[in-house]
Amino acid sequence: MESIPVSTSEICSEVNAPSIPASGVDAGVALQGTTRKRKQRVTGRVTIAQRILSRLLIALSTPILLSEFFRDETGKEYGVGLFTKLKLVYLMARNRKRVTTGSHFLEHLLMAIQILKVPKSVPGCVVECGSYKGGSATNLSLVCELCDRKLEIFDSFEGLPAPGEQDKEHMLIGLRRVHTYEQGAWCGTLSEVQRNISTHGRISVCSFNRGFFDQTLPGFNQPCVLVFADVDLTTSLETCIRYLWPLLQNGCYLFTHEAQHLEISSLFFDRPWWRTNLKCDAPGLIGAGTGIGLLPESGGYSSDLGFAIKNPIVETFVEDPQTGGKIRD
Repeated sequence: MESIPVSTSEICSEVNAPSIPASGVDAGVALQGTTRKRKQRVTGRVTIAQRILSRLLIALSTPILLSEFFRDETGKEYGVGLFTKLKLVYLMARNRKRVTTGSHFLEHLLMAIQILKVPKSVPGCVVECGSYKGGSATNLSLVCELCDRKLEIFDSFEGLPAPGEQDKEHMLIGLRRVHTYEQGAWCGTLSEVQRNISTHGRISVCSFNRGFFDQTLPGFNQPCVLVFADVDLTTSLETCIRYLWPLLQNGCYLFTHEAQHLEISSLFFDRPWWRTNLKCDAPGLIGAGTGIGLLPESGGYSSDLGFAIKNPIVETFVEDPQTGGKIRD
């Protein structure tokens, strides 16, 4: 059927609406502005509600997600009891608000668990590669003091190096995002990092290794009980792994803060790269693609944190026959 053109004036007359004078344009603009402000207020209320709900979920789920942290055995060898653990949780949560950081205090606590579980008889320091403003280093220094271990901090303190072609963009498929990088990003100066750790952490346990990783790591030869690499670029991570994996004690953890990045997580499954560079099998990555489920997100829990274990002690694993019988609860 052929449509019949109808003028605006005809439509207005049909609904008995008064005609809009020329000055009504200003009124229309004002109405649009009012509507926009109302939408912004509603959006603001929704955002505030989401934040409150997110914090409530974190508070309620923390004892479950970090149940291993509160076990008596965790930290017992270092004399770390429940009161000290609760104090550590408080300090780490507080520090996240006082020191600019790209990671969450729950991610720091997950790493603290592994540091506290390393037997005192196993020698080694904790290594952080990529410090930004010192937020994670501040919290890790608190744990290192409890365990009488050094925290070796590696950073250029000039931001990221110039990214190569493979690092200009990273795919985060689960989040449907593309991260882009440029030289100088994520910069925290040495004095800034030292000041933050001095104020809110334990700088007495920290050593600072200034320079890009390919300059500082080749001369480092101390055994490690945990490595935290928050380095963004694949080439930087390759350098960290190449020099630090041989120094990492068996059964100990290497954490990455780019577990959701396709380019980063795939490196931990790249058998030819590991065979060529380290003469060992690729260890895989727990949390690849989504991160460890620590923080509430749309559709479930996730984070940016993932980890690989060097030569896991299989003798400590529980055998679980797969017979097709009872489904695990």
